[in-house]
Amino acid sequence: MNTLIEVVFTPIYWVIAHPAGALFLLLVLIFLGMALKDFLQRSNSIKRNFPLMAMGRYALSAVGPPLRQYLISNDREERPVPRFVRKWIEASALNEDATVPFGTQLDLDAPGTVLMAHSPFPKLKYGEPGRSRVGENNPHCENPYDVALFNVSAMSFGSLGKRAILSLNKGAAKGGYYHNTGEGGISPYHLEPGGDLVWQLGTAKFGARNKDGTFNEEVFAQKAAHPNVKMVEVKLSQGAKPGKGGILPKEKITPEIAQIRNVDMDKDVISPPRHAEWDDAEGMLRFIEQLQKLAKKPIGIKYCLGDPRFLDALFQAIVDTGVSPDYIAVDGAEGGTGAAPLAHTNILGYPMLDALMMTENKLIEYGLRGRIKLAASGKVFTGGALAIALAAGADWACSARGFMLSIGCIQALHCNTNFCPSGVATHSSWLQRGLVPKVQGPRAANYQHAVLKEFAMILAACGYDSGDQLSRADILKVVDFHKIQRMDELVPYPDRVAAK
Repeated sequence: MNTLIEVVFTPIYWVIAHPAGALFLLLVLIFLGMALKDFLQRSNSIKRNFPLMAMGRYALSAVGPPLRQYLISNDREERPVPRFVRKWIEASALNEDATVPFGTQLDLDAPGTVLMAHSPFPKLKYGEPGRSRVGENNPHCENPYDVALFNVSAMSFGSLGKRAILSLNKGAAKGGYYHNTGEGGISPYHLEPGGDLVWQLGTAKFGARNKDGTFNEEVFAQKAAHPNVKMVEVKLSQGAKPGKGGILPKEKITPEIAQIRNVDMDKDVISPPRHAEWDDAEGMLRFIEQLQKLAKKPIGIKYCLGDPRFLDALFQAIVDTGVSPDYIAVDGAEGGTGAAPLAHTNILGYPMLDALMMTENKLIEYGLRGRIKLAASGKVFTGGALAIALAAGADWACSARGFMLSIGCIQALHCNTNFCPSGVATHSSWLQRGLVPKVQGPRAANYQHAVLKEFAMILAACGYDSGDQLSRADILKVVDFHKIQRMDELVPYPDRVAAK
């Protein structure tokens, strides 16, 4: 009898007398309860058959990406932005030494590698980066704009939180470059710091729409007249999800965002895949002319190139109507996004450099190159990448993820979940607390300045004083092992031909 009492009460006494033991027992009971729940559920076969082992499997699966990022992958392997680029951006934003030791870590002889041809007689001094004037060929434009060579690409308030928007715009105000609003419209956080804005008008017309999604001329004209708005960009498609409208999960929609976009809160906001106002290139140009008359500022378009025949249709319509956008922003299929279907991200659209050169060639063929400016967007993170983009035909370039990284993004890949640990792509007040716009804004400006400084160094190394002296002849591409060709040989400039 005494033995039975000891067997029953000794564990109870031990638990009471030892708090650590009590905690251990509690954890065991919790795990057993979770295991029993998994054992009884019917939706997951692994959890049903092996409940305890399944807990470990899914826990390791969840921590796998960060473990690989910090402990396993080397500096070149990570995607979409490799670690050595992220480290350069972070150091540049902090005004720290961004040089690298011991030589390149890249495989320069691998096919597909893009290089630049330096001059045997480089410049002794660095030239000024300069700016590009937009709108002077538009008869309706009363306010041409001088664009910096490196700017913030489109990121909406909604995809990013308010502190990230404030930080980016503070940087633009300090550095003298523009900040693209993204298709989510103009928020108070775009306006408060006073930085230059490019207002992007997407397929859903956020910020200039009626409740049913149709275009509202009066609201557009009112907002376009704001002195911070320097240009308007009509988005036809986006590199990370061409043929698909923007996606804002309902988890990231706040009452403020719903009010700015004029949408409901209880469902995902999915923009239409195309603009409803036109069916062809000529109709699009009539809409652009309408915006030019209303805004009296430069109006551009943005696309990720799919069917190249679109270029002939567009430029022939420009020749026929006499109406043209003031600039074309060419987005690459390698561009970023907050949320996109996997197939759209991986298999649709031309890469940026190819699309850029194809667009410039068609502009030359139709005699329009001097009339329409070109912007490039797609993994332009450094001054070297900026130099390559300008040599391929761009007048300036933009970056979204580069500036995100400059204000604290760590590429956690939670942009679509509202759980961004750095506080950039989230509306959680707790997570956003980590961002301090007075600190992060100057860091964005530091990064932009570092890109332009490196760009000036590349220009001098190539023997040039300004970016408009660059051409495809300055780009080298490794097409096979031990075989390198100049880009103007791979993609020749065309002779101008008469419009058909």
